[in-house]
Parts: sequence; structure tokens; C-alpha cells
Amino acid sequence: MPGRNFTAALHRAASPVQDYYTACMHHFPKAGRLLRYTCGLLCSFLPCRLPAQVQINPNQTASAMAQHLAGPGVIVTNPVLTCAAGANGRFVTQNSNLGLDSGIVLTTGMASAIGYPEQGLTSIGNNTPGDPSLQALSGATVTRDACILEFDIVPSESQVKFDYIFASEEYLNSVCGPYNDAFAFFISGPGIPGAFNMARVPNTTIPVAVNSINNGIPGQLSGGSLANCTGMGPGAPFTQYYIDNQGGATVAYRGFTTVLTASSTVMPCQTYHLKMTIADAQNALYDSGVFIRAGSLQSSSFTLGVQAPLTASGIPFVAKGCLAGNIVVARLLPEPTSEVLQLQVSGSALPGTDYMPLPASVTIPANAASVTIPLVAPASAPAGTRDLKINLLSPYSCNGLAEIADSVRIMIVDPPAVSILTPDTTLCQGASLAFKVDGPDGQHYDWTPAAGLSSTSQKEPVATPPATATYTVTASLPGSGCPPASDAVTVQVTEVPQAVDAGDTINSCIHNAIEFDPEVQPAGNDAFQYRWAGPAGYTSQVKHAVIPDPQLNNWGWYYLSVAAPGCAAVIDSVLVNVVVSPPLPLVVSPVRYCTGERKLLQADGVGLLWYRDAQGGWGMPEPPEVDASAEGTQEFYVSQSYGSCESERVKLTVVVERCCGDDLFIPNAFSPNGDGHNDVFELKLDADSRLMRMDIFNRWGQRVYQQAFSNRSWDGTFRGEPLQPGSYFYDLTISCKDGRRVHRKGDILLVR
Repeated sequence: MPGRNFTAALHRAASPVQDYYTACMHHFPKAGRLLRYTCGLLCSFLPCRLPAQVQINPNQTASAMAQHLAGPGVIVTNPVLTCAAGANGRFVTQNSNLGLDSGIVLTTGMASAIGYPEQGLTSIGNNTPGDPSLQALSGATVTRDACILEFDIVPSESQVKFDYIFASEEYLNSVCGPYNDAFAFFISGPGIPGAFNMARVPNTTIPVAVNSINNGIPGQLSGGSLANCTGMGPGAPFTQYYIDNQGGATVAYRGFTTVLTASSTVMPCQTYHLKMTIADAQNALYDSGVFIRAGSLQSSSFTLGVQAPLTASGIPFVAKGCLAGNIVVARLLPEPTSEVLQLQVSGSALPGTDYMPLPASVTIPANAASVTIPLVAPASAPAGTRDLKINLLSPYSCNGLAEIADSVRIMIVDPPAVSILTPDTTLCQGASLAFKVDGPDGQHYDWTPAAGLSSTSQKEPVATPPATATYTVTASLPGSGCPPASDAVTVQVTEVPQAVDAGDTINSCIHNAIEFDPEVQPAGNDAFQYRWAGPAGYTSQVKHAVIPDPQLNNWGWYYLSVAAPGCAAVIDSVLVNVVVSPPLPLVVSPVRYCTGERKLLQADGVGLLWYRDAQGGWGMPEPPEVDASAEGTQEFYVSQSYGSCESERVKLTVVVERCCGDDLFIPNAFSPNGDGHNDVFELKLDADSRLMRMDIFNRWGQRVYQQAFSNRSWDGTFRGEPLQPGSYFYDLTISCKDGRRVHRKGDILLVR
């Protein structure tokens, strides 16, 4: 890509925020990790806002780097930085698994690329010289891309130390290889023969390297062998100091060490030279880096400690009127002579008021390593948190002025106290209440019971109690020796309706009283308040409300509201239909039945109800059965209904009598042979009945005889000729005296 086009593209992408790194990665998203280093290089010259959890500010000056490391008891001078511009920087971490919060970083690659997820890809070379002093440590014949920070220090006491982490992309492929990237912290000066490497595995003389601290599994690189790791010295490789970062989200290196401490014995007030150096071994295939904690370069032979519980932010505290704390003044090792050390106090805490005065000096006895001084905060101390800072002055003075060897900060706090500001309260069931509490934030809070609380350890939890409860909060300061304090508040819970059913649709006649029958859950709560509202201004405040004299204008929806006092209501509705009485059903009465006849009673109307009696009884939707076994008169009643609205009953009379067809005799055979017996086929009819028509057919369906309006007999002939014996079929119609007609069909046997 031509440089002019590349730069122009970045300017367009970065405007207006001028975040060149983000613009670079966004503009060329698929170029891989090599481009990430290229984009990172831009941050050495252009403004960048790195969206990482390890923030890197690259290309620092030697003075800025050295001063960022300097801590108590060390004077730093003459800093020199020999390093590629983008290979060094200052860092700050947020939510990262890197064990340091801030400091400086020296790398053999590109510092700007460190604070991104690990991707397992190769590094990039800076094409800068190596450091010959690292060749023996690396096992290689040549080193490359060295980054060296060196300066002079004047320690105020007999020891110098600082905290660091070594990281590399040689993890995992190059573990136990024939050579590995090397780094060292060389110190030289009075009492130190040559240059001493302070970067040692804890409690050993083995230098820290990929082959001395790792996961114990040789890598896939050619020449990898466990012997290259165990050969570093007894106990190697030291897996307990290794952190596997493969797939890590915040640091690009595949692995790194835990936080280690580099230290060396020195002579107070003498000048020493410190060289911090790191380089790639042999071919610069993988990059490495060393992180050094800001302010951790210190000189200290004497320390100041506190034996007391800690606040939530990690600061020791002593509570007024409770257990005393202990101030521990220590030296590195017991000595045959005593040591007198001076103390300085400052802060808002007043001696003699907030705490019992401390001595101006303390003596560590001969053959002892420490001495303990009690710190007592009296119960009479005024209320409020006070801050106490104690400085331990070094017995050495390199410039004639008192120097601080160590210091501690202690909080003087009030004993446990708590007061619930929220008064006893009444809540509707399901409602919530945030408690208000007066008490120091540093106390431990414990609420009981747990039911309905958002938290049992929060100072001001939210309560949604399922039932009436008295909540008690206990405040304590664990480890302080103070008695706990407590307070309580009662929350009265008002039961509220969970479900309301106003009932099913009501159909009612005009003037017929209506009583509502709702269902409310939970049942049996006499404190619930009821309110009905409906058409025509209807209202009621009882559960089983009544419409005593419904009119047509009472038709419509009725709403029931059920509530506990002071709580939201639950509402349901029911439809009421009010109609005038249905008209009388239309019936024909009397109805005549022939004996033995079966048929249904009939009436004209809808929603008919049939009764046996004029009053009382239960109406049936199906007509009753008439008993036609004998002659007589029977009475039935029928009404018309709509819902619960019913008309008056109408009587229907049924007359059961013998009908003309009941006495009809039809012979089933005759013999026209002239012997005077059964010579003709002849019907026997009632006196008031007559034959309307009769047809006789042979077995082929041919009509062989016909007559109408007479009761003449048939002699078995057709057109004057006798018919053959056999079966014949008749079809006849008879007219009864009541105007009904009886139709009969059958067969008759002709015998000769």
C-alpha cells in the first residue's frame, strides 16, 4: 500500500476523534496481528486512545521511566534509555489478570500491542541491537531488539528492592527450548562483586526465565526438551510462579509470572548502578516484556506494621473503647545490638484525645527482630472517624535530613452504632420499602429475618415482606472486640385481594330481584372494602349486592372493586341482562290421541318448559310422554323462558279415545269355492267409518281389483275370471268420523 494512501485513509477514519490506533484497526480489519503492531507503532507518534484493560502510554523518556519507579528511601540519578521508541512505556491496568496496577514496561517488540487479547501469533522485530550481557542467560549466541533502562541509585538503608512480572510469547511453543528470551536486573556498586542479577526465582540463585518458570510441559519448537528446564537448577521448572494466559482477554502475552520481588543487600548512602535489560534470543521469533511496579523501587531495612482489623478499603483501624491495635517496628534480622528508631505522627487524630500518646522513639532490643507498641483509642474519644499516619524514620541520613524508612496509616473509628430511621410502617402486600439507616458505612450489617429482603448484608436493603415481620439489623466491626449494636423496625403487611371474580352473566326478568355472588381470594378477609357500580347510577358497598327491582335500564356491565384499606383495588365485571317476561307459548288444546298412539306434545315458542302441574315442580325442556294405554283425559302445562325469566304456564288437555281404525277388521285369507264360508274378501268397519278406496295387486304389481266410496266385497276374480290361488296385496284408506283417515297395507291369501 502506498504510504500516501495509507496515511490519508487513517486521517479520514480517525477524524474527528484522532484515535489513530482504532482507526487503523477498523480500516484494515483482516490484516492480522502484524498489522496490530504496525498500528501500534503509530501510537508512538500520533494521538491514540487504546480501548484496552491494560492501557499503554509508549515512547517514554529515561527520566520519566526512572522517576516512575522511585519509591521511599531511594534517590535516582543519571537515567539512560537504550530502546526502540515503541518498545517501552508506562502502563495502568483495570480489571486485568496482570498482577500489577501501574508501572513501566520494557519489551522486545511493540509496547502498544500488549494491552489486547492473546491471539497466539508471532511477534515483530524492531531491528535494533541486542545486549551482550544477556547472551549467557539466554543460551543463545546472539541477542536482538534489546530494551535497556539504567540509572544510578543512592539507597538510604541496607536493602533495595522492587516488584516485577516477566511475560513472553515464548510460552507455550518455546518452553524448555535450547535458548529463551533473557532479561536481568543488574546491580553493581560497593560491596557487590561485578554485576549481580536481582531477577532470581524466590529463595534460589536461579535466574527468572521462560525455562525456569513455566507450566512444566516442553513446547513444540524444534529442540524442546524437559532437560533444558530442569537444567536451570534444582526445583526447576517452578510452575507455582507461572500464569497461563492462553486465550487471555487483556494481555497479549501467552504467559507470565506471578508478581516477583527483586532485592539486593547494599550499603546505605552509597551510589549503585541499576541496569534493567531485556532482549530477544537468537532470531527474535517471539517477543517478551518485563513489567515493573510504579513506586516499588525502595530501600528499607526497617519496616512498620499494624496488627488490627481492616476496613472495607483495606486500611487498618482501631475502634474507640474496644481492643487495642499493635504497631510493630521490625528490622530484617535480629542483631546483637539494640536499635533506637524515631517515630513521627500526623493526621487528624489527636494524641491524648483520639488515642493514647505514642512514644517518640522505640528500641528494638538486642537479639530481637521487632518490638510492639499498643495503640489504644479510649471510649471517651469524640465521635467521628480520625486518620492517623505514623512514619518510621531511618537511622541513616544520606543528605543530613531525616528520611522515612516506612509508614502506616490507621483509622480511629467509632464503635458499632446503628439506628433505623424508617419508622414502623404498614405496607400493602407485594409493596416494597427501602430502609433508611443511620450508621457508618464501614460497619458490617446483618439483617434478620431474610424473608423479603433484597440483601441481608447491605446497609439499607429493600424489603418486600410476604407477611408482617419485625426486621432487626445488627452492626458489628469484626475483629475489633466491640460489642455489636442493633435496632429493629416492624413492617405490618396488609393482605390484599389476589383474585376477584364478579360472576357469570346474569339473565333476569324485569322486577325479579338480583343478588350478586362474587368470589374473592383469599376468602374470609373481613377488612376488604367492596364497591359495586353499574348502569342508572347503581352503587353498593357490600360484597353480595342486590338489585331489588330490576328495570330495563338496569341492563349492562356492573363493576366490582375490592381493596384492602389504603391499597390498590382489584376490579372485575359482570354483565346483567334485564328483559320483560316472555309471552305465553301458543298451544292447541284439547289434543286427541287414539288409544295406543305415541306422539309428542307440541307448542309454539322458544325455551319451552313442560310441567305436570299448574304450580311448583321443575320444568323440563322435553315434552312429557302421554299415557295412551286407556281412554281418558290428561292435563299438561307449558311455559316460555329466557334465562331465569319465565312466562306463566298454559294448560294443554289431552283426550285419549278409541279411534275408527281401532275396530277395523281385515281378514288375512279367503276361499271363494262356493261353500258359503269365507267366499269373499270383506272389511268390517265402525258404524261411523267408511271405505274411501281399496286396491288389490298380484305379486307382479298388477292391480286386479279396485273400488272407491263403497264397502263391496271381492270374490277373487279379475274381469270375471277366477284368479289363481296365492298371495295378493291390498292398499286401502278409511275415513273416520272425526275426519281423520286411516291408511293400511298388507297381504291376503287366496285359497281354492
